Amino acid sequence: MLPRNISINKNRDRDFLDRCHSLVVLGGTFDPIHMGHLAIACAANRQLKPQRVLFMPSGQSPHKLDRQTTSADHRYNMTALGVCGFPAFDISRIEIDRPWPSYTIDTARTLKAICPTGAKISFLVGDDVFMNILSWKDAGELLQCCDIITVPRPGYENNLVAGRSIAEFTAYLTATYSARIHRLDAPPLDISSTNIRDRFKAGNSVQGLIPESVENYVRQHGLYETDSSISGKFCFESAKEELRVRLSPGRFAHTMGVVAEAVKLATHYGLDVEKARIAALLHDCAKEYSADKKRALCKLWDIQLDAVLEADIELTHSLLGAESARRDFNVRDPEILQAIRYHSTGHAGMEMLDKIVSVADHTEPARPSSSPVSEMRQIAPTDINKALAMHMHSIIKEETQAGRPIHPWTKDALNELIGELR
Repeated sequence: MLPRNISINKNRDRDFLDRCHSLVVLGGTFDPIHMGHLAIACAANRQLKPQRVLFMPSGQSPHKLDRQTTSADHRYNMTALGVCGFPAFDISRIEIDRPWPSYTIDTARTLKAICPTGAKISFLVGDDVFMNILSWKDAGELLQCCDIITVPRPGYENNLVAGRSIAEFTAYLTATYSARIHRLDAPPLDISSTNIRDRFKAGNSVQGLIPESVENYVRQHGLYETDSSISGKFCFESAKEELRVRLSPGRFAHTMGVVAEAVKLATHYGLDVEKARIAALLHDCAKEYSADKKRALCKLWDIQLDAVLEADIELTHSLLGAESARRDFNVRDPEILQAIRYHSTGHAGMEMLDKIVSVADHTEPARPSSSPVSEMRQIAPTDINKALAMHMHSIIKEETQAGRPIHPWTKDALNELIGELR
């Protein structure tokens, strides 16, 4: 008879597991789930054609009692986000809801009790784990009741256990335990959750290593951050060099001109110079994306497009720039992000940093010395509000002449500035 908590899991998962005649189970802490896990699951699904590839986040792993893992619910949620886009993949709480350490044999017994009689259950295990499988609890029973699918791991091809290679060890288990062991045809992928956690802590990019939905979840909940990593993750020089490659020479020169002008204005007005130079550096980081990419990113990043933004998608570059600053350059300061977000349109309630970046964008040295620009350069050091109002007037004039609609944010900003100047 199953323990009480196992019957609870059985009821929870009955809605799909009691109809699964073939399962390939991929277990792990998934702290976090990464592209290597998904690649293995895809290979298993393609080659073995199970009814379901079942991701099984562990609760308390008996092999990792010395390491503090992220909470089970967070790991489960990240895994669910990672697999939800794959029709053949699913996820189970069987091990997470188990109050004692998660032994694979307990999971195998539970699945055997839930799934239809005669269901084929296979476990995916990496070479590093497979070579130690005889140390597992009730390993003999596990080898006889379930199939084992071995997964190549980099660096383990020539490892020996009791003088046996992987192939020889497989043959030994087959002969001794009547084990059914299969080799997954997949390239060894050198991706580890440990490295990904370290990259988060150091403020380095994890792009391409984990699904974007999982990255967003990690950042939203601050799962792998430390106080030092949050404060020290943005590197001005690294960001500058990345933009030097990403942007055209003319746009990069403009960007550095805005940095110089923003620093000068911030110094003059007693504002945080470092915030000004970061906001100025990144203000156009999404400027040169294609219109199609801008639209795609707005959808991906859930940036709502009103009628004006729909009509003039190029105007979204400031909104996308703020989001890119957060996602790609690890900027978390809300004042910096706001200054980037509204540098093109302005908005009601503009802070001094917003005003400085917006004015610097139009008064930097490379800008042609037209009548409004020359006047703004002269006025900005003594009256930032008047210089910004002139800028807003010029925006409205340019957009009107071009037949483009004026964004309400710009009108709100100008009306507020006119009120302050009276």
